[in-house]
Amino acid sequence: MNKYIRMLLLLIFFAFYSGCGTTEYTYESVEDDDVHIYYDIDEDIEDDEAMSAFIRPYVRELEKTMNRVITVSEGPFERAHPEGTLGNLTADIVRYRATAEMREKVDVCIMNNGGLRVPLPEGEITVGHIYELMPFENHIAVLRFSGEQVRQIAGELAEVNGEAVSGMRFRIDDGQARDILVDSMSVRPEEYYWVATNNWMADGGGASETLWDPVERRDLDVLIRDAIIEYLDRKESIAPYLDQRIRN
Repeated sequence: MNKYIRMLLLLIFFAFYSGCGTTEYTYESVEDDDVHIYYDIDEDIEDDEAMSAFIRPYVRELEKTMNRVITVSEGPFERAHPEGTLGNLTADIVRYRATAEMREKVDVCIMNNGGLRVPLPEGEITVGHIYELMPFENHIAVLRFSGEQVRQIAGELAEVNGEAVSGMRFRIDDGQARDILVDSMSVRPEEYYWVATNNWMADGGGASETLWDPVERRDLDVLIRDAIIEYLDRKESIAPYLDQRIRN
């Protein structure tokens, strides 16, 4: 479905761009003799009716896909620190999907609040809402860490007053992570834990530098946006929840 949607978006964009009247500007670089051409597109450009007629069926198909209702929410899901309803939902979904794909338990999920671009509203949730929430092509990455590294990760999250997590609980005290639990048990330094995240955080983004140096890494062929859509599509309704997984 997503490849089809991307194809429609590209087709609509290029069809629109090629049909627009534009003002052309040329800039010549003295140093390297490169020629740069700029096109100025603004609201004064008139519609090309032939091109509009050409893309209209594709626009209708795209709108039909994006407007499909996948579930109904009993309240708004929003970002917050140290814990938010939107972060709880998405982190739980990603950990659930990572466990299913790995066919073994994934202990923790960590997501960056900044990657959750918009809240989810109360009422009907559509495919389009999830594209607005998660517009990036980020996939699920599953990383293996020692218990000591997990403690370090919790400390790094505490320094930024928390991020979206699942499977992990801790208390923030003066910027430090205290009472760190994984699956309701104290973290054991000698054990190893699977941690799901997005590939952006695993590749060097976000607040936790320890995430960048796992003992092992497995990249799953699952976009986080797809995981959210497919999970919610099986739910008749959802309700916001907080459970003190991160507290201060």
